[in-house]
Amino acid sequence: MRRLSVLFFLVCLAAGAWQFSEEIALSRIKQVSDLAINVNGEIWVLSPLAISKIDAKSNNPLLSKEIKNARQVAVLGSSVYYIGNNNELRVYTSEDAENTLATGLTFNSPTQLAALSVNGSPGLVVLEPNRLVFATPFETMSSLSTSADRFALVPTADYTDRRTPVFTMSGNRIFSWTGGRFLNADNYSNRLTYSASNSIVDFCADRNGNLYILFSDSITVLDDTGEYKGKIGVGTISRGSRILSNPADNSLVIFDKLTRNIQIVTQSGRDAEELITLNKNRPNPVDNYTEISFTLSEPLYVTITIYNLIGEPVKQIAKDRFLKGTHRIIWNAVDAAGNLVPNGVYFYRLESTKGVAIRQLIVLR
Repeated sequence: MRRLSVLFFLVCLAAGAWQFSEEIALSRIKQVSDLAINVNGEIWVLSPLAISKIDAKSNNPLLSKEIKNARQVAVLGSSVYYIGNNNELRVYTSEDAENTLATGLTFNSPTQLAALSVNGSPGLVVLEPNRLVFATPFETMSSLSTSADRFALVPTADYTDRRTPVFTMSGNRIFSWTGGRFLNADNYSNRLTYSASNSIVDFCADRNGNLYILFSDSITVLDDTGEYKGKIGVGTISRGSRILSNPADNSLVIFDKLTRNIQIVTQSGRDAEELITLNKNRPNPVDNYTEISFTLSEPLYVTITIYNLIGEPVKQIAKDRFLKGTHRIIWNAVDAAGNLVPNGVYFYRLESTKGVAIRQLIVLR
């Protein structure tokens, strides 16, 4: 029998670590159609009945404008752009929501909308079947042929520079497009940046060009060259959920479609005191679900294994390189074969090259 040595570490926050800092429940909004964030960090939520802004102090949605059947929204400064009935683009300012302007642009079955500044003037990118359309609010400028499912822009970047990438997702592959410009997309060419074996839920880019690829249980992080940096554990995320980068502070905004909750993930600037923190699982006792969280003060390759009371391994629930910060792993109280484990006392062991941490949990149905 393998002997388990119980080592505990002090709770700490790591320098530059990712932390789950805030959660916003959108319980008052029955259905979310789209979300957008402007350069000031304001979160805008589109529902079938209205466009609302999240109040940072109360976390409540503040009604900005009643609207019906809009499907996509983008915000640039005080201007709110949305695509409504008949695929028509409309715009209004948040200071004067009563006056909505029809831009005269109509798109072909659009599925995504983003706004950006081009030489100080507003620009829009719209995803249609088999192409990306680059436009001003009143005129289509150019287009890029691609069979993308979603796209991502680098917030606040200069898209008149041919080196600035546009990212697209097709299936479970991420492509980086460079060589073209917003006003002339003819010279864009792509390269494969990332390919996944699991289904990608959504992805985004931050203002430094880093990519964050959202899966059902984690976020894979790539640098601006596509090199793998590590992973952020996020628990369980439902299909159709969204991840966005907040250009105001480079935090991440994760919207879970099933729970209608927004989770804010930020980077802490505190100094590290300890290397590893393994937290108590929640809930405990465990029925058929529990969440195990841990914090690292530097990127580490980590394995987490569930053991029974006599020290036999039951199931390995994590094995990967994780970024510094807090991560969440889900265990559904099953063994390696997928069978529910019997009631009793179990241990979960986090192991890395820098140390080991073990805690106890109880399964009780």
